[in-house]
Amino acid sequence: MILKTSANISHFILTKGRVSLFTYHGEAINDTTYSRVRDRLRSDILKGLFEPGTRLRIVDLSNRYGVSQMPIREALQQLQGEGLVTLLPQKGASVRKVDDRFVSNMYDVRAAIEAMLVRKAVEVLTGPVMDKIEHLQLEYERCASSGDMEEALAYNLQFHKAINELPQNPEAVEIINRHWGLIVSLRNTFGFSEKRIEDIIEDHRLLVNALKNRDGNAASVIADQHVQKAKADLLTNMKSKAEFKR
Repeated sequence: MILKTSANISHFILTKGRVSLFTYHGEAINDTTYSRVRDRLRSDILKGLFEPGTRLRIVDLSNRYGVSQMPIREALQQLQGEGLVTLLPQKGASVRKVDDRFVSNMYDVRAAIEAMLVRKAVEVLTGPVMDKIEHLQLEYERCASSGDMEEALAYNLQFHKAINELPQNPEAVEIINRHWGLIVSLRNTFGFSEKRIEDIIEDHRLLVNALKNRDGNAASVIADQHVQKAKADLLTNMKSKAEFKR
């Protein structure tokens, strides 16, 4: 069985227990025309409405989404950063193929960076921050157990954000944040397996314990395995959906 969120939640983040809008750099924003267009275009690409290699003409997209050309240009720039769109001089924008290799590479990079960040996070972890991380994990479990996957995913983002930002390495965090929107959209499209939710809870508990024990090596291994399991689950769901369409 594959669990799916009931709505596009790529804008959501929890602030003091409530869902609010955010960018993938972690800053609160209003639901601008640009962000709406970006999310709709990303979703349409992942749904296969634009085939790989398709030229994305700004005039055509402007007409399709009923907006001016400026937010279209901004959306294309953002999606280029996520890897969904290729922008070339004199040729404009085209759709990049989102296949197993693309997803695998994205998660492998994420695993390496998160493993490094969590190891360094142990060195600067304080009691209050540890309490916050543990609270976010418990809230994730509460939401997941009740089937509220939208709120659970928002807490999951906050859980990892609290850990990843501890070492104060903005370059590494920027690489991770660049793909949050894409990952959320992929999950909206392909869902989670039931076992994946169980794995997330178990991995988070193990990670919390490693952090409490100030065991950087153990935390690093857990973080790497956590991301690899996420990759395997998403690839399985992508394959299942492709076979179902045949």
